[in-house]
Amino acid sequence: MTRALQYSFSIPHYLKVRAADRLPLRTLASGSIPGLNLIEVESKPLPGNEWVRLSPRYTGICGSDISMLTNRSGPSLMPFVSFPLIPGHEVVAEVTEIGAGVTGLAIGQRVVLNPVISCQMRNLEPCRSCASGMPGLCMRTAEGGLSAGMLTGFCKDLPGGWSHEIVAHRSQVVAVPDGIDDRTAAVVEPFSVAVHAVLANPPRQNDTVLIIGSGTIGLLVLAALRMLGHTNSVTVLARHPLQQELAQRFGATNVLKGGKAGDAAVQIAGARAYQPLRGPQVYAGGFDTIYDCVGSNHSVDDSLRVAGPRANVVLVGCAAEMHKLDLTPVWSRELTVSGCYVYGQEHSLPGAPHTFQVALDLIQKHPEIDLSAIVTHVFKLDEWQAAMQVSLSRGKHAALKVLFDLR
Repeated sequence: MTRALQYSFSIPHYLKVRAADRLPLRTLASGSIPGLNLIEVESKPLPGNEWVRLSPRYTGICGSDISMLTNRSGPSLMPFVSFPLIPGHEVVAEVTEIGAGVTGLAIGQRVVLNPVISCQMRNLEPCRSCASGMPGLCMRTAEGGLSAGMLTGFCKDLPGGWSHEIVAHRSQVVAVPDGIDDRTAAVVEPFSVAVHAVLANPPRQNDTVLIIGSGTIGLLVLAALRMLGHTNSVTVLARHPLQQELAQRFGATNVLKGGKAGDAAVQIAGARAYQPLRGPQVYAGGFDTIYDCVGSNHSVDDSLRVAGPRANVVLVGCAAEMHKLDLTPVWSRELTVSGCYVYGQEHSLPGAPHTFQVALDLIQKHPEIDLSAIVTHVFKLDEWQAAMQVSLSRGKHAALKVLFDLR
């Protein structure tokens, strides 16, 4: 038997959270989330010869986990999640059992989890996305030999790392070099999201760049830009002192305290502000590349309003349902709006390496950028309610990345 945090979706739980959702999010900040409970689970045999058993050392609490637990995710992904589930897809772990068909791994080896669930894992012929090295865009995430789920931690058949034991397919396991400590390894997954966002949507040589949001993903996008060699002027909106400090340490050209995109457009990008008959100010001119690392109605609206002509707006922050969003800038300024989701083979690089390998290589080559600095809070699994309190009220607690310590 082992312990795990399990989330069970139900209509009563949903209604309780939706009732709280009509009030500020702090109404859930006691950490007691309907449907989330610490349970005892039995250890099961490996699903097959190509699988391994892992003992998590650290597992992150991601914004997408919190969105799911508080019913703030977009409804379009609900068919591709199965319950009950054990969350946790940002995992550094130790190998404890190896299937007979697995080579290149050893008991006790440290690894990070690539949580993407592919056609191969479902015993299906590869779809177009999986065949091209992008299983994060798999077209069969509700088919085959596993329950619905795009990632480990969102599939009832593949429990995630909010547990003392998980199983993973060989394709999901990536060895951690000895020179990378556990806390840094614990952020390899979100750093890979940032690396993929920049590789898929790089700024042009003379672009002025704006990063909206300086939480975990925003800071990691900044780190990825600098580690990948982009020397553009990068402005970061930062609300809290630690965000401001880390933005400066990670290489921001400008750190705008207070986090107002319109101020940045005028002060940094040289835009001119105008007041329409109704609604917020609009701008003539603006930034050339914008990474929205928040994904809220407000941040997406800001991204479009402060984008200059033919700018690129990259949605990294898992934007979902938008209300009264004015899309006029998209066509009137000929903007390119791109989505970004997880990672895969990076075909823009020689040999098309996987993003995880690119991320690990960058971490080793750039020790001057200490990604473990974004880890601000660590809790044992027994302390899960305190961990949820911090994760639900990050500003109050000056929190960035929150981890579970499962050692």
